[in-house]
Amino acid sequence: MNCPSCKTETISKALDYQCNNRIIGDVIVPQVEVEQCPNCGELILSEEAETAVSHYLKTREKEAIASLPAEDLISAGQAAAMLGVTKQAFSKNPKIKKGFVYFVYVGTKKFFFRTSVTLYKTMGDGRFPITKWKSSMDSGRIASCDTADRRWQQISPSIETADDGLYIWNTSALTIS
Repeated sequence: MNCPSCKTETISKALDYQCNNRIIGDVIVPQVEVEQCPNCGELILSEEAETAVSHYLKTREKEAIASLPAEDLISAGQAAAMLGVTKQAFSKNPKIKKGFVYFVYVGTKKFFFRTSVTLYKTMGDGRFPITKWKSSMDSGRIASCDTADRRWQQISPSIETADDGLYIWNTSALTIS
């Protein structure tokens, strides 16, 4: 395979692939098969590798969401009432189905995070960076998204509270200001 940037022959190798995820920040996906250009360093992932990376990130996202405080959980009926819609309309909403509001299963029932529902009501997207979740990066840094222009910045996990003007989050829970 040739590099799309410089047309040099690529080399197949397995390496730890670094990527940035909107929900959990910087992540290193272990041992991903890639094609790497020896000239410019560009990495090319096969369709199988992209699927493996996506699956790894989805698994880490679910773990991060499950680590949110249980006292913030509400039923689908309560979430629907907060949004002023019926439970059926809430459950059939395409954005809700796609995970725009964080949820977990407790047994066979789906419970939603109040903070995520409130954020969805005000912004149309209830997803927020879960900075409480420990980053897989060895650098001691985790990522945070500036919601105004969707730029990522690095913050230190030793900081107890971060404030970007719209959200205030700390090590115990997320609150909306």
